[in-house]
Amino acid sequence: MASTTGTSKYRAVRDSLLERISSMRVGDRLPSETVLCDEFEVSRITLRHAVDGLVQDGRLIREHGRGTFVSAPRPGVHYPERFADVVTGFHRQQTSAGHTVTTRVLRQELVPAGEKVARLLDLPVGGSVVELVRLRYVNGQLHQHVVTYLPYERFPETVTTDFTSGSLYDHLHERYGVTLTRNDLTVRVEEATPDVALNLDVEVGLRLLSVASTVLDADERPVAFGTARHTPLNSEIDLSLRMAGPAPQEA
Repeated sequence: MASTTGTSKYRAVRDSLLERISSMRVGDRLPSETVLCDEFEVSRITLRHAVDGLVQDGRLIREHGRGTFVSAPRPGVHYPERFADVVTGFHRQQTSAGHTVTTRVLRQELVPAGEKVARLLDLPVGGSVVELVRLRYVNGQLHQHVVTYLPYERFPETVTTDFTSGSLYDHLHERYGVTLTRNDLTVRVEEATPDVALNLDVEVGLRLLSVASTVLDADERPVAFGTARHTPLNSEIDLSLRMAGPAPQEA
């Protein structure tokens, strides 16, 4: 492991364990301390410190004489997405709050734009778009299923860029100089389709909170259209509205 200080080693081990937990099922057992210490190239003290933190967070549970197991996330823990005056994106919001965001990319490929996607992205029907399907985790807890579409001609590298740990919006800004200035939202309740239910590990037909989002740049050009679906456990969104211009004077 490249980390050199105790704090950075601990953080690196914790992040690696969270990523691993995200792909495991509740009740799965972690490898032994010896195996993990060899894998991460850290001392038992550093490893135990990282594991202790995840036990306190409710992500792991120790059973004497048996080992350490993945546990169910504590109910009532919310990581709401906030929509206010600045378009920041979910990844930056959560990491700025000190949380660890990990992503499992389910699909990343070129597809023809359907009528709705073409209209929202100002493209011809059938035009090439990048379809990016992801599961987003916060502190190891599955948070949302997200499907995003981007114009391929404008952002060709998004079909191959690794988004398992980074921010899509940061990539668009750093690689293409895009500054997002507007986010049009539609919030509704919809039933989980078989595909979404499978990936969110919920029953087909369960009512989910769905947030459809179209983001635009400083030139009012559509950059991306996506839909994030949240289970009832994580169905919480914060909205902040501010009056534009000076307040009207009272008569």
